[in-house]
Amino acid sequence: MRYYYPDYFDSFKCIGGMECPDSCCHIWQITVDKKTLKKYNRVKGQLGSRMRKKIDKKTGNIEPHGEENRCEFLNDNNLCDIVLELGEDYLCHTCHTHPRHEEVYHNVRERSLAITCPIVCKELLLREEPVIIKLKEDNKKDMFDKYFDAPLYEQLLYIRNSMLNVVQDRQIDIFKRMVLILGMAHDIERRIIKRKSRKHNSFINKIIPFYPEFLLKEKEEIDKIVSAYSNVSVYSQITLHMIDEVASFTIKKLFTDMIFTLCTMEALKNTWIPYLQSIINIRSQMDDKEYESCQIEFSKQITSTQLEQLLFYFVYLYGCTATYDGFFLAKIKMAVTNTLIIRELWFMKWLEDNKTLSTDAKAEMAHWFVREVENSDENLEQWDSLMQRNSRFSLEILIKICSYLAR
Repeated sequence: MRYYYPDYFDSFKCIGGMECPDSCCHIWQITVDKKTLKKYNRVKGQLGSRMRKKIDKKTGNIEPHGEENRCEFLNDNNLCDIVLELGEDYLCHTCHTHPRHEEVYHNVRERSLAITCPIVCKELLLREEPVIIKLKEDNKKDMFDKYFDAPLYEQLLYIRNSMLNVVQDRQIDIFKRMVLILGMAHDIERRIIKRKSRKHNSFINKIIPFYPEFLLKEKEEIDKIVSAYSNVSVYSQITLHMIDEVASFTIKKLFTDMIFTLCTMEALKNTWIPYLQSIINIRSQMDDKEYESCQIEFSKQITSTQLEQLLFYFVYLYGCTATYDGFFLAKIKMAVTNTLIIRELWFMKWLEDNKTLSTDAKAEMAHWFVREVENSDENLEQWDSLMQRNSRFSLEILIKICSYLAR
């Protein structure tokens, strides 16, 4: 088994209690795994009675309470009654591991720390040095998964690593880096589709669970694409025909449309949509020249390193998940879009707070956005679908935004 993880993965420690700015034990549904549920059924006393009353025996869902859907066992001090009485060994799998996240592939586990946790998010934003992805191996193996597309995963792993090198190339403007990885993803996906067609065009390959290896020619084409988009000179070729069309009023509208789309999704926190709507109202009252001058001023006060850390996080997290659906471009568009929206939320927060923006405020906005998108399976699926099909998140629009911000 191979385990990939960022170099800061093992250093995380949960602070818990009232010191945590936003407890992970509320807002989203907590489900107890079957193994832990059996342990809970044997707990006696008042706590055992609460467990049997407040945890659904069939689904394992813990019945939440209050306006913020607090976990039944989260007390007024934001501490877990289960841990206080029984110890951490009695936590369910979700509670024991969060914010540690694991993407499962055949004989591979890709681990990360979710920035839905405000502490993880803040520490990532405070980090100056580039993140390093580490590899650990052991003798464990999954049972053979005949439906897993191993050749595609290995190619995506190589491509993603190359992308992450581009993301961390600090000689290149951060927004130009976004354009480069978007271009790379676009051209790579065309090769993935071409290779996939070889399976469906063959009767034998179509009816058996078999994924063809990438041909030598296809690998060479991928290598050329990776090499080409690792060079900043490609940026000017990509934006040559659209950079004259980019104006501040266009960018303001494009960002507003993206923020409006978030309002159509499920809200985990009841203040989320009202906050987004207030942002839209403020933006509608802003003069285009005012917006542009404020954007220029804001750009001088924000460091590209923090945007790099966010972009790196999203590309690492989403990139190889395209193994399961082949929509690689959508995953990279999602990584870029998330980073751009977080930056725009920072911009609005900066305006709101009289042109000041602390790291705590940045972490609050970033983790709130990611939590709303990623802590709902429905939202995450919809977000991915929007990247594939919705014109508001087209490749051209994302490149326009990036080229405007790169000026």
